Amino acid sequence: MAELNFKDPQVEGNKVQKQPDPKPGNFCAARDGFLRATSIQNVPQLIDYVKRKLGAPRICVEIDDETILYTIKDIVDWFHKYYLQYGSYKDYLVMDLVPGKTHYKLCQELVSVVDFKTSNWFGSINELFTVPHALLYDQVMNMNTWHGNCYGNTAAYGDVLGSWTATLTWLAEADQMFGEKYTVNYNPLEQELEVLPVPQRHVKGIMQVYKKQRTEKLFNDPLFRKMLVAECGKIWTNSLRKYNLQIAGGGSLNADSLYSSYEKDYDWCVERVDNESPNGHVFAIA
Repeated sequence: MAELNFKDPQVEGNKVQKQPDPKPGNFCAARDGFLRATSIQNVPQLIDYVKRKLGAPRICVEIDDETILYTIKDIVDWFHKYYLQYGSYKDYLVMDLVPGKTHYKLCQELVSVVDFKTSNWFGSINELFTVPHALLYDQVMNMNTWHGNCYGNTAAYGDVLGSWTATLTWLAEADQMFGEKYTVNYNPLEQELEVLPVPQRHVKGIMQVYKKQRTEKLFNDPLFRKMLVAECGKIWTNSLRKYNLQIAGGGSLNADSLYSSYEKDYDWCVERVDNESPNGHVFAIA
């Protein structure tokens, strides 16, 4: 079993070893040495951490490594799905739509796909002034002849900057009315994306997604570790309920009391995750 190395690399015996000053801008070299030395780097270290928090080696913790491994997997999956503060994070992916194709397999570890926007919402430049955009074309051409109280053209509104703001507002409204739109539905179990309506041409766009945090990054999150220890403690003490255990020195283990304590810690973690996750988050567009 791999163990954590609590040795401070800057201390050897009773002598403090002088370390060279980090170069300006070298933030990694300036990190806290103790935190770096005691961070959990892999699954064996995490399993050892859980057993020690449960009382090992002074107490014989009768929970096997494979059970802890499956419990780690369950807590990781739970964090990915429900803990939107650290279990997942927002990102953007480039997506190419193929004519006639509505279903796409995604290899990324995603929690959800929120939105898809085409990079060219008016279509190609050759299509801009065709019949479907005739009304839009007329509006653009007439802007050069507008005077007086036109929205954004008055001195009271802000002259150049006011006109610029008005133009951006107008473009956003034009995108809403005339822009090319697709609805995306993501199936996380199949890792499959459905795009509707059926694309009629090659389209390149940007998807807003929520990605799963890398598992090893969760190992050093205090809330993740507390929840993992609490769940493993529930599993261990639940199996002890049929015994009346005496320990060295005349003490005893009350399995019911221990189980209730770990259950309380687990419920506290669930409530904390619920409070820290943003309310009203939409996982996918229906």
